[in-house]
Amino acid sequence: MTAKEEEKIRRYLEEIQEVNFRLLCGIDRICTENDIRYYLLAGTLLGAVRHKDFVPWDDDVDIVFARKDYERFLKIFRAQSPEGCELVDYHEHPEFFDFICRVVDSRVRIRNLKADDDYYGGRYSHPGVDLFVFDDCSPCFGLRLKGLRLVYALAMGHRKSVEYDKYKGIQKLGAYILPAIGRFIPMKCLAALYDRIAAAGSGKSGGWFISNDQQRFPYWGKVYKKSWFVRRVRGQIRDRYFPCPKGARAELKMIYGDYMALPPEDKRYPEHFTSLELERENDQ
Repeated sequence: MTAKEEEKIRRYLEEIQEVNFRLLCGIDRICTENDIRYYLLAGTLLGAVRHKDFVPWDDDVDIVFARKDYERFLKIFRAQSPEGCELVDYHEHPEFFDFICRVVDSRVRIRNLKADDDYYGGRYSHPGVDLFVFDDCSPCFGLRLKGLRLVYALAMGHRKSVEYDKYKGIQKLGAYILPAIGRFIPMKCLAALYDRIAAAGSGKSGGWFISNDQQRFPYWGKVYKKSWFVRRVRGQIRDRYFPCPKGARAELKMIYGDYMALPPEDKRYPEHFTSLELERENDQ
């Protein structure tokens, strides 16, 4: 990588993390004022524990709510959203790109070479915070995971394109057949079915799972012990503190293994966008 390319990545990360920090602070304010519990998750939690900041090469934010807090947050956010912040809700779009709602800063546009700005309501055209959901593992955890996977495959029929090369054998056959069937089922119906299966937990088990994840390694199907979340601790991002689970280190070890070890240098790059350029509303 040339010095010019490195400088471009550095400048992009500096700008986008500034926007992401502002978004996270706005969400934290709403949650604090309305007694809504949430936690830093995945790479954002890793950054708070390992770096006392964002992971230096991370370009989005991940947080998670238990189901009831999540549903309250969506309702309240619509009424109290900070200026320039918008909720991109998968229930409201005919296209499909995962069952993940996202809070974005619509005043800042990413010149994203991978995604049409109009596709999925501009989901990948603005910096944002992904909103994940904890649902109870019981009952029939394994069966529910299969049901969610089936609905996800059907919903792939509403994507702009399907990357068939990612699949092999029987999975590749399913990647052709299920999306072909799913494109005839309205996306709103598939979203409602996915939510119904995800939220079918009884609350009696000792664990949660992230029901609206992208069904990818190393996150999908992992069980998060409820005992990790009986008490919240504060994790540092820049000069602010945000809620983390008491069992943050056990959670990170389950997901990443030796989470304090840095990845190889060739893996330390932003993964979500390709153009690495931002436009602010007042720049246009």
